[in-house]
Amino acid sequence: MTHFLTRVRMVLRGGKRDSMSAVPKYSGLKQLPSHVFATILASCDLKDIGSLSLCCRALHDRISRLEFAIAWAYIQLRKNMHPQSPCINGTLSPGDDLSFISELFPPPPPEYSTGVAHENAGYSLGYLGDLKRCWNTCIRLSHHLADHVVRHHLETDAIAQPLWSSSKLKKEFKTEKEVISEKEVVYSKAMASLQAKLLYPIAYAVFFLESSASPDSDSDHSDHHHKNIVDSVERQKSILRNAPFDDTHIFLSTHHCMQLLFSTVQRLMGPEIPHSTAESWISLLLTTSTMERIVSFFVSIAKDDQKKQKGKHDSTWSHRKEFLWAMRRDLNEYMASFSEHGEQTSLEPKLNHVWFQAACSEMDRRGAIPHTVEDTEVHVLHGSVVKLECEYCYDCYDE
Repeated sequence: MTHFLTRVRMVLRGGKRDSMSAVPKYSGLKQLPSHVFATILASCDLKDIGSLSLCCRALHDRISRLEFAIAWAYIQLRKNMHPQSPCINGTLSPGDDLSFISELFPPPPPEYSTGVAHENAGYSLGYLGDLKRCWNTCIRLSHHLADHVVRHHLETDAIAQPLWSSSKLKKEFKTEKEVISEKEVVYSKAMASLQAKLLYPIAYAVFFLESSASPDSDSDHSDHHHKNIVDSVERQKSILRNAPFDDTHIFLSTHHCMQLLFSTVQRLMGPEIPHSTAESWISLLLTTSTMERIVSFFVSIAKDDQKKQKGKHDSTWSHRKEFLWAMRRDLNEYMASFSEHGEQTSLEPKLNHVWFQAACSEMDRRGAIPHTVEDTEVHVLHGSVVKLECEYCYDCYDE
């Protein structure tokens, strides 16, 4: 014990002498040239850059001064690492690949919260954070949508359903750590393929919703409601005539994705929300929070599924019901804003006012009614396929 205390005293005395030394000691990061410093930080995760900024005042000040250079280098590095390719061998691009979404959303970034101002509309760490949040929303939504579509197909398709429930698909292949069933292989492969086809169209849909949001959408819904709807649809038509929707393949793939998203959410809202009124609910979701709240709807269902697997399901309450009750309150408040001005309930939000009316008009203008379905099929099980299509597809007319 005496020897240990002696060592501690020596270390403390040495530290005290070092602190009294007139020779300053600098961190290696502080001595790096600015361009080298920016390049190093560009290879880090955004959370790591934030943590480094909190280490000391000197690093915080330097990161603040070089924020534009760091953000620019961050995007350029990922563009070089991940050339834009929506699908590589049937798999998704990496989740941290911001090259695609940065091209879609150049500064200023998409705003997710009303009333939150962006201090710097150019390249900044805040801009990168918003890009990452937008991209993660696209990844999460494509995952949940593919999950529900594939499961519904396996449970209802005339070809897949008998095979899915047969004993042949219950054989298990045991390994040391886990048991992987043939069902899981079929489901996982189909879901990954479908998610890969949905990811980029969902990003285009987010771009459309952000671009078409009215600058006065938070203003009073009074006597100009009809005029606002007409102006909104015209603005949506204008958006669809410009990049990226001037590419007809991108335009049609986004339309098919929106159709699939609508039909899936409509189905999952039942039986609490009838099909006849589901359009108003979905329209309100799309116009008030783009895609983020729809992700929350899928998350609420996923939480209920986890409870069922654990045997904790409560028939009188669920996360999904709680979400729908919150939506009912939102819709009632929306309609109440019109009744205050003597307007009728016929002015409830319609899904046709978001994307679909403008899209159908644009398809007609381009002569894309009907159109051929290309590379929109996902093979699931023994010849059964999930199709991304709409009422104007050739395949629908041939049935």
